Amino acid sequence: MKISEPKNVRPYNQKQSLLFPPNLMDFIKNDDLCMVIDDVVNALDLSCLYIKVSHEGNMPFHPKMMLKVLFYSYAVGIFSSRNIAKALGENLALIYLAAWHRPDFRTINKFRLKHLKELEDLFVQIVLICKQLKMVKLGHISIDGSKFKANAADRKTYDLKRIEKEMKRLLEKAAKIDHEEDAHYGADKSGDELPDEIRDRENRIEKLEEMKKHLNETAKNKVNATDPDAVFMKTKSGIKTSYNAQASVDEAAQIIVAADVTNEPNDLGQLLPMIEQTEDNTKDSIDILTADSGYSSPNNLEKLETLDIDAYIPDDMYQSRCRGKEISAFDKDNFVYNEATNTFTCPAGKELTFWHKREDKQGQYHVYLCRVCKDCPYFGKCTKSKKGRSIWRRIVDEKIKAMRLKLDSESGKAIYSKRRHIAEPVFGHIKAVLGFTGFHLRGIIKVKGEFKLIAIVHNLKKISRYGYKKEFGLTPMAV
Repeated sequence: MKISEPKNVRPYNQKQSLLFPPNLMDFIKNDDLCMVIDDVVNALDLSCLYIKVSHEGNMPFHPKMMLKVLFYSYAVGIFSSRNIAKALGENLALIYLAAWHRPDFRTINKFRLKHLKELEDLFVQIVLICKQLKMVKLGHISIDGSKFKANAADRKTYDLKRIEKEMKRLLEKAAKIDHEEDAHYGADKSGDELPDEIRDRENRIEKLEEMKKHLNETAKNKVNATDPDAVFMKTKSGIKTSYNAQASVDEAAQIIVAADVTNEPNDLGQLLPMIEQTEDNTKDSIDILTADSGYSSPNNLEKLETLDIDAYIPDDMYQSRCRGKEISAFDKDNFVYNEATNTFTCPAGKELTFWHKREDKQGQYHVYLCRVCKDCPYFGKCTKSKKGRSIWRRIVDEKIKAMRLKLDSESGKAIYSKRRHIAEPVFGHIKAVLGFTGFHLRGIIKVKGEFKLIAIVHNLKKISRYGYKKEFGLTPMAV
């Protein structure tokens, strides 16, 4: 038995006309993320974008509109220009921000690439807006780094040997084809129209020549054919062609106050530049700084003292002990230095005397050597060197020891423990919530700009969560 439609329901007619067109504002809450982005962008000084607008030819889309669309798209995990263009016809918030405009994916991508450099200035302006909202206080800054996959296939990474082998293969193949064509067409063929296969091969040989030149001009052992600036780095998912992203995060609301990208796998050289960028961006000085062992070196600790920053940075050995890693009984820290005799005594009671001086990037150091190791019952465990066990000592090693004492204090433990709630969750948010796990652009310059964009949208989402209301209003940035 067929049951007729119920009568006690609200009218439903998809073809019902409206007397007045609907207002998108009626469907969006005042504290929605798109409203926050709308207010923040309206408060920015966009002179850096306006100056690039051409006064000739077809009128482009308004830079303010394009910027809002770009910010919101990245904030909700839409990174592809094609997907952004598609969402402009489906996503209510994007339709509102774009005011019904529908730039195509090429226009969106062109705008993004054209203004990567300007994102640096816009990032700083948004940091200052966060400071205006009292979300940045510089009471405690934590610096951290994380590896992000480059937009490049790992298998397309070449060393010099592989480049030369591939070039030889292509050249031999070219010579063979030339010989076969000479036999078929005659040696006097014009060759005005190259077959696609030959043209493609010549392009590949030219690309290999560029890669070879790049390797010779840099200290790198390998180069990626897709993105020559990216390098192999150790990540949680293995050795991948990657970049090392850096973030300086303020404790108050996890705002990123400085951001950068490097193709150096090691964080050691990034500490001082990140401190400088933090203070430049915020127009203020850092009180307390925390970072992990990747940023620890005697030179860095020495420099921090001159900057008058209360820093808490463990060295590798200290951090390993804190994590419960078993340390060898013959670790360097178990060798006792005697300043009067300028010697070390090993755990087995044998003496290490001064051997010679050496120097590296960290500065000069003294090397001490034990010359009777072969007679020691622990030979093979302590060292396998026929010369004997050696250790090096820097005068500035005292900085490391002083830092350990500082970290072991009650106040030191309390301060450093906060780090896991400041910088570390930021990268988790970027990767897990925003869904940004790898770069979409190629080349160090473009990658730096894209990460600035990610840092901007992270901060915009923090402003939204902070309890920002549209009626708060924002003080426009000075022009």
